[in-house]
Amino acid sequence: MGAVVQRARVEASGAVFQAGRDITVQHHVYPKARLPVRLGAWVLALSAGLGVVVGAGLLIRSGVLLRSVPAWTVLVVGALAALVLPLRGRRATTRRAFLVTSAFSDKYWLAGFVQRLHGALDRSGIDLVLKVPDRDYDAAAQAHHLRRVLTAKREFIGGVVLAAEVRRMRQDLVEFCDELAIPVVFTDLDPFEDEDRYPENAAFVGYLSADIGTLAGQWLAARLRAAQGRPHVLIVAGQEHQDRQMRCAHVLRDSIPDVEITINDSCAFHRTKAYEAVQSHVRMLDRTNGRLDAVFCTNDEMALGAVEALRATTSPSTAATVVIGVDGVREARALIGAGTSPLRATVVQDAHHLAENAVHVLERMHNGRQVPKRTVLRPEVYQAE
Repeated sequence: MGAVVQRARVEASGAVFQAGRDITVQHHVYPKARLPVRLGAWVLALSAGLGVVVGAGLLIRSGVLLRSVPAWTVLVVGALAALVLPLRGRRATTRRAFLVTSAFSDKYWLAGFVQRLHGALDRSGIDLVLKVPDRDYDAAAQAHHLRRVLTAKREFIGGVVLAAEVRRMRQDLVEFCDELAIPVVFTDLDPFEDEDRYPENAAFVGYLSADIGTLAGQWLAARLRAAQGRPHVLIVAGQEHQDRQMRCAHVLRDSIPDVEITINDSCAFHRTKAYEAVQSHVRMLDRTNGRLDAVFCTNDEMALGAVEALRATTSPSTAATVVIGVDGVREARALIGAGTSPLRATVVQDAHHLAENAVHVLERMHNGRQVPKRTVLRPEVYQAE
């Protein structure tokens, strides 16, 4: 996809709003001197109130006011002046929720999710604060933003986290939740193996990687059963979401015992790396007179790279190759709908359904209600008619 063009506007509240690639993002710029200003307002108001009381006392002693109003009303007016003046300058506190992502640059389905999450929160009067890592799928980059959230935890009612490198980050995530002490909803990747390992204030809402891999394997098995000879499948993947590739391979082997499967998990969800992996695999098959029946890519960005590689290659091994991806991004859906490319299906994670469920669980937790530790959504296959 092309570069992201973002526009921004600044409001009097000190919030900076940016928009780009169908994303509504709110970055908050907090005033630096709120405490001294408020103290100054209180001091000024108290001084004014004291002045009213002292002045009224002098008038009372002189007998000027005693014939017009009761003496106690003057004292009440002074006290009210001391309370009301600073309140006039105060603003109502805005409720906020954070979103800490594992990636952004190459995670294109995230745009739709952020947009829908923002809308669901906004309907409840909650602003969204987005924390994007400097480097995709990097534990250190995410840990930095988790620390930033902790320093401002009093500003939030809770938030959503798309965890990165969960094996490395698992203990950090536990400590983050414990110190934060407000609701945290994990999504995209389930960071804990068992429900009893979840911190008290945390839950998961989303699609399980194993379910996605199972659905992709079932779709491929239905396509390949009629293939002549021993079918060959290339799985293009990354280190995250490993259950996607493993479950797909398991389903294929159960359904077609003689299937040949090659897994390349070094592509890190990048289109260019997937392109190179597919071309390299095709060159290997050409040397051995092999055949590539299908490619399963564990996200749509890699699937689009696989399609480009197949289109750029003239090889007898790819004459009937089909591709299936994951996510259901707009570009992939358009190619599938056109029916003019090897991309024939994608396993869809519905961003709207995911955002609505995440906000529902977050609000229930914030209100002190019971929620399941895991709310598992069911993926669907989007394919050409």
